[in-house]
Amino acid sequence: MWRRFRVGVGVGTLLIVLMAVTVDWSTAAEGTSSGAVDPDGLAKMLTTIGVKPRRAGTRLDFDLKSQRNGQEWNFAMSAVLSQDQQTIWVVAWLEELPRPASKVPAAALLRLLSANDQMGNGKFFAYDRDNRRFLLQQVIANRRITPQRITAALRDVAGSVIDMHSAWSVAEWSRQPAPLRQSSVPPAPPADLRRR
Repeated sequence: MWRRFRVGVGVGTLLIVLMAVTVDWSTAAEGTSSGAVDPDGLAKMLTTIGVKPRRAGTRLDFDLKSQRNGQEWNFAMSAVLSQDQQTIWVVAWLEELPRPASKVPAAALLRLLSANDQMGNGKFFAYDRDNRRFLLQQVIANRRITPQRITAALRDVAGSVIDMHSAWSVAEWSRQPAPLRQSSVPPAPPADLRRR
């Protein structure tokens, strides 16, 4: 079962944490000429970039810490190969949802759907029914996998978690959003301007 964690605010130090480790960047993905990794190769890549993966079935779970603007973020993340091993799914586990599910406001779900459209790059919000959590996931092709590519994916997901905090944070749901103001149609130009 997932333990509670606090996702705070920051990706700046994510770079420092991941790059502070002495890494042999020449380590290529093992096993295939396409640079694909198997579960053991993925675990090795994660270890190479300085995270400590824990096996949870087919998933590799790990913690990631970062700071931005003096605030600390603690990420609970996972990486898992698809069943056909053609893609790697990078997952950031978000807050546990309230019980019952009817307490999740429809507006919050609409914000997540809207955010899915904005993020791009194979990232999207999803829901894990077993753990009652929203997730932010990124799907990357299991080709040419290197420590740099894994680092970039983790940085990308962590950045989106931070940027989209107001969309997924349960605490934010109780705050009323500012009312939307519809823009008005500009006034017609004076008659003499229309003749030009």
